Amino acid sequence: MDKQEFIDEIEKAIEIVEEAKHIVDSAVEGTRIQANYEAYGGYGFDQLLGSGNPYDSSLYSLIDKYKEE
Repeated sequence: MDKQEFIDEIEKAIEIVEEAKHIVDSAVEGTRIQANYEAYGGYGFDQLLGSGNPYDSSLYSLIDKYKEE
């Protein structure tokens, strides 16, 4: 696979993760686990999508690395 193919695959993964996050967000809304999910469980989604800790890498960071090479 060349770099552009990897970038395309990562972009597809981002779409899948965004969709999964939306589904899980909706599923926990109004439940007793919502607060725990928002504090801890959703962090993995945020990290992958680049909206978590700014010092963590994300899928977007991976795309940037492929573009730099």
